[in-house]
Amino acid sequence: MEDIKKLLVYFRNALAFSYSWLVLCYALGRVLLNGISFSDGVAEFPAMRVDMLLKIFLLCAWGSACFVFAFFTKLMKKRGFVFDLTVFFALFIPVEILMFYWMNIFSSAGTVTLWIVLGIVVAICYICCLLIDLLIMRKRSKVYTDKLNEYNSKNGAC
Repeated sequence: MEDIKKLLVYFRNALAFSYSWLVLCYALGRVLLNGISFSDGVAEFPAMRVDMLLKIFLLCAWGSACFVFAFFTKLMKKRGFVFDLTVFFALFIPVEILMFYWMNIFSSAGTVTLWIVLGIVVAICYICCLLIDLLIMRKRSKVYTDKLNEYNSKNGAC
């Protein structure tokens, strides 16, 4: 059985990181779209709605749960990074799209531009992860294996 406490710590950390960043992005988007008004020399920022913050929290919670499942459970560790990444995207993206509709980011069927932007962001993330795996991690694993074989040959280990 998994070490539940360790998985909950990973979940908490992922949730805190993703939620704080998305709330900052949401606040910045509100300011950029609505501007800052000045009244009697005091800056008034656009209000953030509690229901939208709750929706962002739910999206981040689901994403964090998918992340922990795909990358930190014993079931998934033996499969390899690319498989884990694919499982994460398969679990997260459909819910993310539904959440975008619920948040009214995609109104009705969405626009072609929004769907293209979403597809490009997902494709760029996936390609970056694949490149990191292929170019950096595989090279490091080869170096590690070579060093381990060298150590074993010097010490007479099989």
